[in-house]
Amino acid sequence: MTAPGVGSVLIVGSGLIGASIGLALRARGVSVWLEDTDPESVRVAVERGAGRPGPPQDDPDLVIVSVPPVMTAQVVIESLRRYLNATVSDVASTKTRLQREVESMAPDFGRFVPGHPLAGREVSGPAAARADLFADRVWALTPSADTDPQRTAQVAGLIESLGAVVVTTTPEEHDRAVALTSHTPQVVSSLVAAGLDSLGTAEVRLSGQGLRDMTRLAASDPDLWTEILTSNAEPVSAAIDGLIERLAVVRDGLRGERGGPLAVRAALSAGVHGVAKVPGKHGTEPVPYAVVPVVIEDRPGELGRLFASAARTGVNLEDVRIDHAQGRPTGLVELEVRPSSAVLLAEGLREDGFEVRD
Repeated sequence: MTAPGVGSVLIVGSGLIGASIGLALRARGVSVWLEDTDPESVRVAVERGAGRPGPPQDDPDLVIVSVPPVMTAQVVIESLRRYLNATVSDVASTKTRLQREVESMAPDFGRFVPGHPLAGREVSGPAAARADLFADRVWALTPSADTDPQRTAQVAGLIESLGAVVVTTTPEEHDRAVALTSHTPQVVSSLVAAGLDSLGTAEVRLSGQGLRDMTRLAASDPDLWTEILTSNAEPVSAAIDGLIERLAVVRDGLRGERGGPLAVRAALSAGVHGVAKVPGKHGTEPVPYAVVPVVIEDRPGELGRLFASAARTGVNLEDVRIDHAQGRPTGLVELEVRPSSAVLLAEGLREDGFEVRD
């Protein structure tokens, strides 16, 4: 799929997001230039095929600003002044403060189409960039009343060409939403992981997949996340206030106060209702899946053999999770399928010699 109305793009900032955008655009035939204050970052991104060193000789059709949040407004303003015909967009994860600053200082800010791709990885830098990073991911656009609608349509078309799903909203609604759905989870993950410092190595081994799931985000760059959180300070603070109150209810309930165990159960039940609102596969309504657990050896080819065996049954795998056994060279692969297909899949895998647990 080509990028409609966009033949040339300058990406300012060649980290994970910027380089990934470059890779995706280059795969669609778009001319891409890369700029960064770090020459090494540009060099790696260029070697990966994300574009060529910038700046371009002529105005690009689009400038995408992919720099740390604290620098985004300044670079957006400079880009609007430097490229008088180009549309300018950004990828900053908070929008309200950024847009106010740009609109108060930038000439012709109607060419600015604020954006935020809800995609990323726990690792950073151009070496971790992927051309498919935005496939099936939401990419928010928060144009103001003064944003040129044709510029918004141009950016939306480019985003959709990358396989992302465009969601248009206001900067205030965006920031309130991500405070709860992205920023607070990062804080919780980091603080849960921080609590592990009080445990010895043997004690930490008393953990399962749940700990890995909860602490996966904690490996993220603390400098970057400090910038993100402080740029969205009020909505995040409000979200944390709500979380603290819910935690206090559970804490007091465990101490026999504020309703005791009934209050604890009510808090956990509220979580069940909340998780039901999380979009399911491909953004559809979430559906309950059956889990078929399979033990496999941790050696080359075993996952491929398992998937090939599953394919022979004709059952579609909705999701896959892997939990590595401690002290043994095996792993438990949990295959999530429609409940009506679980028995067929289990029988087929057993026929091919796999150990399927009940």
